[in-house]
Amino acid sequence: MRDNHLHTHHSYDSDADFKDYLDTYQGEIVTTEHYDLSNPYTKQDDVPDYEAYSGEIAELNRIYDNRIKRGIEIGYYEPREADILSFLADKDYDLKLLSVHHNGVNDYLDDEVADMDKHAIIQEYLDKLEYAIGRVEADVLAHFDYGFRLFQVTVDELAQYEDQLRRIFRKMIAADLAFELNSKSMYLYHHEHLYRYALGLVKEEGCHKYSIGSDGHKLEHFRLSFDKISAILEEFDIPQEEIL
Repeated sequence: MRDNHLHTHHSYDSDADFKDYLDTYQGEIVTTEHYDLSNPYTKQDDVPDYEAYSGEIAELNRIYDNRIKRGIEIGYYEPREADILSFLADKDYDLKLLSVHHNGVNDYLDDEVADMDKHAIIQEYLDKLEYAIGRVEADVLAHFDYGFRLFQVTVDELAQYEDQLRRIFRKMIAADLAFELNSKSMYLYHHEHLYRYALGLVKEEGCHKYSIGSDGHKLEHFRLSFDKISAILEEFDIPQEEIL
């Protein structure tokens, strides 16, 4: 089971090296480097250098038996949609994640967000996520809970948004996106119960495409708790052929 959400030093918030992962794991590696325009966390556009990234992969693939694939995590931000589409137009990635990380003022993981009204943030985030799906070509809908990671949310609280979540998941399926089980959300932000709830919804809506990702930015988080996720996949009767 490949880790489909992974970062290296080609992302603005990681210092990890490809070799950190390659020397630990003998399977295929795909890194999904951050692409975030108007990033309120860094106060700049964070754009991975495609040529440098591709060049390093090509060099390492000669040593590591072509075990590295190219990937990107697209941080969708509506006011910059034209720039996002322009950047992606001439790039060749093996895996593209679709994310919503910020609202132009705050990244949803900024400390001050934790002091804001929980339900206002959840609603704002879900509206942005619903809009983002289908606006750019991608393969995976990443961390559906990113906007409310900082909050303790019960299943009953999240169920207040079930109609919208079902719309989001139907749109995800129509766009042929995989639903991501994000182990950082599940086990570092303690949202496993929310992912179990969401899995029930996506299955009811007819999802047959899933992706597993650690959201790792350092070796310690690579393939984080994949044993637990494997057990959940089995519990929910999700066959191996439905996993990217």
